[in-house]
Amino acid sequence: MNTVCNQDPNWIQNLTETIIAPFVVAAVTYFLFGKVDELRKRKNYSKLGVAILDTLIEEVKLGRDIIRNTLDPNNRVVPNPLPRKSWNGINTITDDVLLRIFEVSKKSKDVGFPAKEVRSHTKNYFDHMVPNWDLVINEAVQGKDFKAYASARFSTYDKAATGVLEMLDHIKTLLENNSKRIWPK
Repeated sequence: MNTVCNQDPNWIQNLTETIIAPFVVAAVTYFLFGKVDELRKRKNYSKLGVAILDTLIEEVKLGRDIIRNTLDPNNRVVPNPLPRKSWNGINTITDDVLLRIFEVSKKSKDVGFPAKEVRSHTKNYFDHMVPNWDLVINEAVQGKDFKAYASARFSTYDKAATGVLEMLDHIKTLLENNSKRIWPK
């Protein structure tokens, strides 16, 4: 080895040019393209979250309006079921979108229900409250003693729907803002 080093005084420069420099360029390129791809995915998942939340918001908002307008001016029950077509189970909000929600809501104050519990509260709304609403409306349509029961239940349904709606609107705003950032969370 001493003979090689003595014969070629530029061996360090040759080593740097042939092995180290290409390795550094490849590593930096890999990191930059990976980071750009990750940022693009974050933006896209934020946009996807906004689209998913738009459909959920539309149905919850319409449902809350139905709840609020269940009694006509003559105090008769108007039998309208609550919309539920956009809910396909807990995975309606995908894992990747849920991760974006966790990231964008970390330092944000909760509005309505906590954003990190979005799956639970939307599940409770669509899987529990909506079918229970149908039962209450069916009781009313059948002419059973309904007024005392309904006055207590309607305010509870309204509060729950409002909480879910406020949470979804807040999360949608956070995701919209995140999708517009240069360095999305």
